[in-house]
Amino acid sequence: MDNCSRRLPRTARGSCNHRPYRSSLLALSSARGELLFSDSFDYPAGNLDGQGPPPGSPPGQGGWIKINHKPRVVPFGLDLPGILTAGNSAGLYSIPNMISDEAYAAIGPVTPDIGVVWIGFLARKASDSFRHGGFAVVAVIGASITDPSVGIGTIFERNRYGLDNDTGERGSRSVTSVPVDMRTVWLVTKLDFTTGNEYLWVNPSPEAEPDIANADAWLPMTAAFQSAGFPYLRLRVGYTHAIFQFDELRVGTTFADVVNPEAGQITSRN
Repeated sequence: MDNCSRRLPRTARGSCNHRPYRSSLLALSSARGELLFSDSFDYPAGNLDGQGPPPGSPPGQGGWIKINHKPRVVPFGLDLPGILTAGNSAGLYSIPNMISDEAYAAIGPVTPDIGVVWIGFLARKASDSFRHGGFAVVAVIGASITDPSVGIGTIFERNRYGLDNDTGERGSRSVTSVPVDMRTVWLVTKLDFTTGNEYLWVNPSPEAEPDIANADAWLPMTAAFQSAGFPYLRLRVGYTHAIFQFDELRVGTTFADVVNPEAGQITSRN
C-alpha cells in the first residue's frame, strides 16, 4: 500500500475535476505492479538527515542520510493540477562552483531482472536567480558516486530538464525543450533494463501510461548501468545559486505505481 492510499491526500491546486477517491483507487488497484519506493516528505520542517522511511514503506526503503551540507525538509509540499500530494517537501540549497546539498536513501535494491522501472517526482526551482546553469537531480546510483548512474532533473549548465548518464562522454545527456523555472513540474522516467533504454516525460497525463514515441528525452543505457541496476536514490544539487524542491518521489514497476490513485484509471501500452 502506497503513502497516498494510507492517508487523506492534500488536493492539488487548480481547477482539475478529480474523480471520487474511492472509485479511482479501485480502478487503479488492478493496474499496479510493485511499489519500490515512496516518499511524500511528510516530516517535520528541519533537517532531512535521519528522516524516514515513512511508515508502511516498501521493503528495502531506507531513511535519508546527509552526504553534503544541510538538505532540509521545507514546510510545504509541491502541487500540480491532477497530481495529489501529502506532507512537505525536500529543499536543497545550491551554492555556486561546488556540489552542494546532497542526501541519499536506500531502495530495493533495483536489479536488472525487474525489467521495467518507473520513477516519478515533482520538482521546482524554488528561488529565482540571475544565475543559470548548475544541476539539481534525483540520481539512481550505486553506493559510490563513481558507480553507474542516471540523473533525472535539471541538467548541468543547460537550464533544461533531462537525463544524464553522468559519464562525461559525448551523447551521455538528453535534454528536453522545457526550461527550468519556478513552475512545478512532474518528471516521469521509464528505465527499461530489457531493451536498454531510458525515457523522460515532463508533465505527462496521469490518466494513461505515456507512449515512448512521445518521450521528451531519450538515452540508451550504459552497459554498466544496465547490468548493475541501483540500490540508492540521491538528491543532488550544485554549481548555481538557487533552492530546489523535490516531492512525491516514487519508484515502481508500473506507471500506476508513480501516479496518485485519485488521478484515474491507467491504460497500459504494453
